[in-house]
Amino acid sequence: MKLLSKSKFFNLKWVILVCIPLFSVLVAFYLISQMDKKYKSVAQIATGFTTDDAVKLNDGPSNPFDINTNFNNIIESMNSVPVLTLVSFRLILHDLESDQTFRQYNPAAGEGMLSDEEIIRSKTLFAERLEKFGTLNLFDQNDQLLYKILKGYSYDHETLAKNIKIQRLAASDFISIEYVSEDPFLSALTVNALCQEFIRYNKTLKTDRSSESLDFLENVVRSKKKILDEKNKALNDYKVNNNVYNYDAETKSKIALITEYELKKERESSDLNSLKLSIASVEGIIQTKKASLGKLNQQEIVSVNQRIIDLKKQINDLNNENAEGNRSRINQLREELQLETSRLEQVSANKVSQEEVKRLEKDRDDLKLKIEISEANLFNLEESIRKLKSEVAGYSSKQANTADYEREVDLASAEYINAQDKYTAAKNKSLVIGSSIRQILEGQPSYEPEATDTPLWLGVVGVGSFFITLVIILMVEYMDPRIRVSSRLQKATGVKNIGAVNILATKDFNMREIFSDRSANREFETFSHFLRKIRYEIQNAQGKVFLITSTQVRVGKTFLIISLSYALSLVSKRVLIIDTNFRHNSLTKALLPQGRGAETRKLLKKALLFEEEEDELLLEENVASANGDEDDDDGLETTGKGSKQGIIHKTRYNGVEIIGNVGGRDSPSEIMAGRDFKEMIHRLSLQYDYVLMEGPALNNYSDSKELIEYADK
Repeated sequence: MKLLSKSKFFNLKWVILVCIPLFSVLVAFYLISQMDKKYKSVAQIATGFTTDDAVKLNDGPSNPFDINTNFNNIIESMNSVPVLTLVSFRLILHDLESDQTFRQYNPAAGEGMLSDEEIIRSKTLFAERLEKFGTLNLFDQNDQLLYKILKGYSYDHETLAKNIKIQRLAASDFISIEYVSEDPFLSALTVNALCQEFIRYNKTLKTDRSSESLDFLENVVRSKKKILDEKNKALNDYKVNNNVYNYDAETKSKIALITEYELKKERESSDLNSLKLSIASVEGIIQTKKASLGKLNQQEIVSVNQRIIDLKKQINDLNNENAEGNRSRINQLREELQLETSRLEQVSANKVSQEEVKRLEKDRDDLKLKIEISEANLFNLEESIRKLKSEVAGYSSKQANTADYEREVDLASAEYINAQDKYTAAKNKSLVIGSSIRQILEGQPSYEPEATDTPLWLGVVGVGSFFITLVIILMVEYMDPRIRVSSRLQKATGVKNIGAVNILATKDFNMREIFSDRSANREFETFSHFLRKIRYEIQNAQGKVFLITSTQVRVGKTFLIISLSYALSLVSKRVLIIDTNFRHNSLTKALLPQGRGAETRKLLKKALLFEEEEDELLLEENVASANGDEDDDDGLETTGKGSKQGIIHKTRYNGVEIIGNVGGRDSPSEIMAGRDFKEMIHRLSLQYDYVLMEGPALNNYSDSKELIEYADK
């Protein structure tokens, strides 16, 4: 069941959620109203970083980054310990020397009282420290006294820094200084003293630094000039000793010759390769011609001549025979003779003459001569190139040495010029040191105290305390092991959540009316709808014996069991209710009212569960008689033979019967000791469609845990 526990939770905690923030707001209002009034004074200084009205001998920073850096440096310097210490000296001297003091010495803060001698001595020490820009050294005994006095008056730099606010005004040239205190004149004096002491401190500091810088830069310039002179002398000596004139012109001339010779060498190499290829070709032709002349042409000529001689002889022999049948043979031989004669002429035409071979050999000799000449030229070019490169290498070495000397001279010259420029810039800057920073607005005493932002603080306190209270409540509820909602019950026990019901007012409640069509109550209709859903889940569940319990008392278990039993009876289901809530037997009191006479009370006393030793016999008698008795008399008639001894009783609802109990503080295990209650439940489940048992609240008692073993669900 889920009986709107979350809503109930918030209803129970609304007092805490409202009262604690309200109380916090009241306390905050009281504390704010008791706070001392604060007065603020404002002063301004102009830096001159973003304007050109100041005298400048050199250009200052012009980009936004450099300007912001300068402003940050000034603000940090104004917040520094030396400057705030000077302001502390100004304020303490005012209170020690003036009749109208801003503050009185606090012995608790100053760690002791002051003697007149210490006060007189401290005035002199404070004045000396102020004049000489001195800071306090706590290892010194006199400075310990001064610091003690400053702490006693709350003028020490730590206390001052808490109430001083220094900031640049929205991308302007001005810096605002604010101070808040309990006295308007103290606030005005503080901001004016801070501006004046910072300007004095800054000017003195820059003057000292500028003087030190000028001395240092002057020494640097002298040193750089001396180094430059030494480098120039070394360069001149090297040129004189090595006869150095114009290495660049000579080197360029030699390199031009090397380039020209390289091109000639490339062309000569190409010509040499061509000659070698030509002579190889001529040599091949000569060898071919000689071979053809000596073998192939001579053999072929001899063969053809011999063939011609043979053909002529055959023709003459055939002519001498003068036979008529030889004419065709003679014609054939003459044709062959003509062919051989043509072949002889062709071979003779292709014959290589001796003169051609000699001409080719002469060409070969000429090519060999050209090759020798080309190789000689190529060698000469390589020698010339090698010599020129050697000369250029010598020039390069000397030139490199000269370049090193010249580079050292240039570097020394650049360093000298740079040092001289810095010296000039520092000297110019020292002439106008501190002239750009000035106070343009003096702090005035304010006669109106600062607003305390009471509504804002009250709102913050109220909202903050509300959320803190809410978080604490949620954490407490989260860590609370008690079961309040169905989701926690399902997680803790593994029991499935089968439905939810709405809360109803059970006074003058009529069960039969909510399931009738005559009911016009919206809540009754919703309740009947939810109850039917639970009935459906029970009908589809695996089991007949159900234990119904809750996490808390008075959440409606009894009413839900009665309603669920009635809903099941509407679908012709026989339901037996067993009141096992021995702590609060509400079911017994609701379904077996004891206001119907003495006989009824006597009957109930004897018939209630486990009151008699003969409960097993009575159970058998009641179950047997219950199967045949369907009478209904407003739930007061009992079943079984000898109704005065029965334990199962009818109720006012058809199909719904109950086994009650007389109540008590014993647990189910103690009451059922020695009895086979599980077997009895089993036999009852065979006679009824559903058996419903009620268990006490889980958060209060362990009874329901002991009853789980007897139930299916």
